[in-house]
Amino acid sequence: MVKIGTRIALAATLAALLYPAAIQAGEAEQAEYCRDDVIRLCASSIPDRGRIIRCMKAQRVSLSAGCRAIFDEQMNAPDGSRPSSAH
Repeated sequence: MVKIGTRIALAATLAALLYPAAIQAGEAEQAEYCRDDVIRLCASSIPDRGRIIRCMKAQRVSLSAGCRAIFDEQMNAPDGSRPSSAH
């Protein structure tokens, strides 16, 4: 089992890797929705952002509904960021 401190560190790393731009409205929500999925499904890919994204794409059907919705939004956005209409 992963210790609480380790989970917090992984979550912070995940947030920084998945959302490297300056902190903006909605990014904390994105990290919140996907943190557990990345730890559960793609922990071996941390801290490599590209590997995490590839893993999440490969594990898409196993993502939680909230994470999958946000992940799909980002993957469908022209620049890979969350569309402003979703804020």
